[in-house]
Amino acid sequence: MSTVLRRSPVAALTAAAGAISVEEGGWEVPASFGDDAAEREAIGSAVSLSDVTARAKVDVRGEVAGVLPAAAGALTARVGADWALVLGAPGEETRLLPALEAAAGSTAMVTDATHLHAGFALAGPKVLDLLERVTSWDPSALRPGDAAGAPIAEIPSVILRRDLPLSLFEVYVPSEFGRYAWETLARVVADLGGGAVGWQALRSEGWR
Repeated sequence: MSTVLRRSPVAALTAAAGAISVEEGGWEVPASFGDDAAEREAIGSAVSLSDVTARAKVDVRGEVAGVLPAAAGALTARVGADWALVLGAPGEETRLLPALEAAAGSTAMVTDATHLHAGFALAGPKVLDLLERVTSWDPSALRPGDAAGAPIAEIPSVILRRDLPLSLFEVYVPSEFGRYAWETLARVVADLGGGAVGWQALRSEGWR
């Protein structure tokens, strides 16, 4: 019996750009665009764009401080005192959701938001140049490890600045705007001398 894989709203665009996909956690994940060395070069010398929609995403609203420890090491985008987006590997929402719900009790609302957001990783030394062209918000004000709600291409977004050796931001937009966001970001990335990269190249640089 065949298994139906979940796909990003930009899957057709990444496929047209040459993405080689693999299955991970029930998702079709763009592992590579065919030249990992060139992709690592884009990350190291310019700027890169990756589709990370397949990440698990759990939205937590309310008294989040007492709930987040139940995420057990998962990546957390703390947008505000009463709002956080918990991020995991593809398919990990099946572990995160019940753990966070149990910790929340009646103090917070926990929602599986995996399909509600398209996600993109932006990495490289020119990433701030990229963001400055697509938002009126000052991305340099966000410290590594912090998150904020801000517009990207006039789309309300959650932006997380990763605490990694390389400069990397993760951007989450409503899924219905995923294609528009990808196309907008891809044009600016190309103008800055970068390109699309797959998960293999990202992971080789320490992204998880």
